[in-house]
Amino acid sequence: MSANTASSAATKTIMFVLIAGGAVMFLPSVMLLVIGMTPTMAAMLTDRRREKYATLCVGCMNFTGVLPFMVELWTKDHSYDNAFGMIGDPFTWLVMFGAAAIGWAIYFVAPGIVGMFIAMRADQRVERLRRRQRDLVEEWGPGVAGSGDRDETAQNKRGGQRANARGED
Repeated sequence: MSANTASSAATKTIMFVLIAGGAVMFLPSVMLLVIGMTPTMAAMLTDRRREKYATLCVGCMNFTGVLPFMVELWTKDHSYDNAFGMIGDPFTWLVMFGAAAIGWAIYFVAPGIVGMFIAMRADQRVERLRRRQRDLVEEWGPGVAGSGDRDETAQNKRGGQRANARGED
């Protein structure tokens, strides 16, 4: 066993002890947080993408729904009775899970909105390029657009140059 492996194992053990100690010390908050963040855990388990966009959307919104009740628990009375009172209140569930539902809505609706925006920008760019092409055709004639006799003449010249390079006339 190398020194790095032993150091890594020791660091993990210390972190586990600190987190477990903090969880026990702040058990009413942890209880409210775990119950309130269940939609995020569900999103994490069902999200198959490597980037975890669903987990990010649902988790951020879910946390904003849980946070006011966490702050209330911290500022009033950080006790089991107060935590159980919040967990038993339907309004608390509505806010926490409603915020998670908004996160799911963002996850499902945002790609469509972004896609429409990108398509709209592409259409505007195509129209701008067509207008520019019309202006150039008006100024320089139809040959500038890459069509007509001028294009065929250029192809014939290139063909003739290739024939001359091979020694043919």
